Amino acid sequence: MIISIDAGHNSIPDVGAIGLRKEDLLNKEVVGKIIKKLQSTATKIVDCTPYGQVFSNVGQSLQYRCNKANNSNSDLHLSIHFNMGGGEGVECYAISLIAKNNAEKICNEIALLGYRNRGVKNGSHLYIINHTNMPCILIECAFLDSVKDMNKYNADSIANAIIKAVVGVIIPVNSVMASFQIASTLSGITDKNGNKLVVDGIRGDLTNSAIAKVFLKIGARSNLVKWLQTRLNTLGFLNGSASADGIFGSLTLTAVKKYQAKNNLIVDGIVGPNTLNKLFG
Repeated sequence: MIISIDAGHNSIPDVGAIGLRKEDLLNKEVVGKIIKKLQSTATKIVDCTPYGQVFSNVGQSLQYRCNKANNSNSDLHLSIHFNMGGGEGVECYAISLIAKNNAEKICNEIALLGYRNRGVKNGSHLYIINHTNMPCILIECAFLDSVKDMNKYNADSIANAIIKAVVGVIIPVNSVMASFQIASTLSGITDKNGNKLVVDGIRGDLTNSAIAKVFLKIGARSNLVKWLQTRLNTLGFLNGSASADGIFGSLTLTAVKKYQAKNNLIVDGIVGPNTLNKLFG
C-alpha cells in the first residue's frame, strides 16, 4: 500500500490557524510521527508537504500537494489539519466511498483517545479532495481553541490512531515507558495539567511534563524508586530482585553512579530528567 500525506499549510502564504497552539506545528508533528512509524512496515508513505516554500498564493501550495500526490501513484491521500471555531473533537472530510469508510475508522480511533467524534462530512468543497486522483481524506484532528482538546493532545497517540484505522497496524507499546507511567501515577507524579498519566507507552508532551518533575536521590521511597531499581537491574547495574524495594539506599546510589559514569552523565547519584532520558533507552 502507498499512502501520500501532507501536513496542512506549513508554507508561505499558506499558513494555518493559531489558537492555544499553532496549527502548522501540530500538523507537521503528527505527519512526522506517522512517517516515522510507518518506516518499519510494508506501507510506503510519500510526504507531499512543501515545508517552508514560498508561493504567490495559497492555491499554488494546494496545487503542489495534489501534483506530488498524483505523481506518487498512492492508494490513499491524507491531509492533516487541526480545527478552529469554538467546537471540540475530531472530524474528517471525504467524497468517495473508500475515503468515507477510512475516514469513519479514523474518527472512531481518534475518538477512543477521548475526543468527541464529530463524524465524516462532505468534502466536495475542498480543493485537495477534488484535485487528487486517489481517495482523499482531510482530517481535522482536534480543535486548537479547545482547552479540553489541547490538554489531551498527543501527536504519538493521534498518529497511532490514524495508522491503525488506515493500515490496520497497531504500533507496539514501549513497555519501559508504560511501566514508568504506572509508577509515576502510584508515586503521585502528574502531568503539567495535574492529571494522572495515560498508560499508553507513548512519550508525548504530557509524559514529558511529568518526567521534568522527577527527582530521585538517596533516602527517597516510592514506586518510582522501585521502577528505577528494576530498570537498573535489567540493565545489569543493580543485581538481584530483592534490591527493588522502593527505597533509595546506598546500593541504589552506587548503581546510579555507575550507570551515569557509563553513559557520560554527571555522576551525582541523582536521577532527574537527564538520567531518565538514558534509562528509557
